Amino acid sequence: MTTADRRAALIEKLAGLPPERRAALLRSLGGAADPGGQEWPLSPGQERLWFLSRFDPADTSYNLPWSVRLRGPLDPAALAAAFTRVTERHEVLRTRFRLRGDAPVQVVLPPAPTPVEDLATSGAAGVDGALREFAERPFDLENEPPLRAGLARRGEGEVVLCIVLHHIVVDGWSLDVLMRELAECYAATREGREPVLAELPMQYSAFAVEERRRDHTAGVEHWAGRLAGAPSLDLPVDHPRPSRWSGRGGREELLLPPEEVTPLERVARKRRCTSFMALVAAYQATLALASGQTDFCVGVPVSRRTRSELAPLIGYFGNTLVLRADLSGDPAFHELLDRVREAALAGMRHADVPFEHILAALRVPRDVGRPPLCQAMFNLHTDLPKDDLLGTRFADLDAEVHTIPPSHTKSEVSIDLWRGPEGLGGVFDYSADLFTPATARRLVRGFAEVVRRAGADPDTRLSALSGAFSN
Repeated sequence: MTTADRRAALIEKLAGLPPERRAALLRSLGGAADPGGQEWPLSPGQERLWFLSRFDPADTSYNLPWSVRLRGPLDPAALAAAFTRVTERHEVLRTRFRLRGDAPVQVVLPPAPTPVEDLATSGAAGVDGALREFAERPFDLENEPPLRAGLARRGEGEVVLCIVLHHIVVDGWSLDVLMRELAECYAATREGREPVLAELPMQYSAFAVEERRRDHTAGVEHWAGRLAGAPSLDLPVDHPRPSRWSGRGGREELLLPPEEVTPLERVARKRRCTSFMALVAAYQATLALASGQTDFCVGVPVSRRTRSELAPLIGYFGNTLVLRADLSGDPAFHELLDRVREAALAGMRHADVPFEHILAALRVPRDVGRPPLCQAMFNLHTDLPKDDLLGTRFADLDAEVHTIPPSHTKSEVSIDLWRGPEGLGGVFDYSADLFTPATARRLVRGFAEVVRRAGADPDTRLSALSGAFSN
């Protein structure tokens, strides 16, 4: 038995221990001081992303760029040292993904310096062009780190720090962990002290091993019954559907002011529903009116950080909750809301079942021309407001998020919403292979109009909401 096998067997035995005891022992098994070079299985979510990467190595849909404009006297050497410290601390950031026999493994390499590239910003493209090129460079997951960092200089005393990670090693929560730890390590290096960081209870590899051994039989049976026979969402398209999904995307922004959202949320409370459920219902109604379908699936990103010891980790803990829409019988909006509530509550009881297991149970055929099962996604961000992972400081530097408009999307259509002082702001991402910007704007206007009409009169039937697309 190899060292990795022995550690995996021990982790499996620890699964039944109390969280405090398990965390202490996992810490001894998965600390950042490990010599590196160990091989671990991938989590189910990682395995799907690995397959997509192998299928199309040039695809950058799963590159996650994060850019921050920094003003003040930046110390590049201290920044590089901070990156090195964070990658030393989190094994997943120094992991390679390789094939062993017929199965992929993640290979944790020993800690090594993490360079920060100096991005050339000369030429017509300028800073934004350099950042986009850096963000859209494909990752070679087998031979290079899943993280890279670069600096683009905007002028005297101002730079843009661009961090690009592959989704296979991070989720949205991880960005907050990374930026907080990076800022602390940078400040500590500048001040000549040790960074103040709590010891990690475990490494992501331990989570991956646990996931491979979990029994999801009951949950898989639930989803197999709930989603059997679910049709694809077929929105009218402006361009012929390509034979192969490119991920090429566009984006439209949207804003729902408080006076338009509050009435809908009031309706939701009366029906014992959350704002999330009401907005999903409005989104389903919009898609139904645009497609003419009453049966389709909407995917909702959820986190699998279900234990306290997972909170400080960087890693891919994402999952997809599948909500099957039922708009049969021309329901009034309040009836649709009740259906969404029932589906969401039932789904959340089985939200820990990996999306990949659901696809396997349903025997969803691989279609290189479109995303599987869920062509539409919806996300209401409740943990962090939009673009506010940093506040206004990065150590002793003024910090401000620098947005790089995406050129790729993972789904045919998706809405992301954040709550802010001006109401619900958000973005509507769409496949540029299928839709024109004009069609995307029409869908955004339709969604906003459904929110307004449903909030004003929840007895309005779906057929009466069709006027939302009249302008």
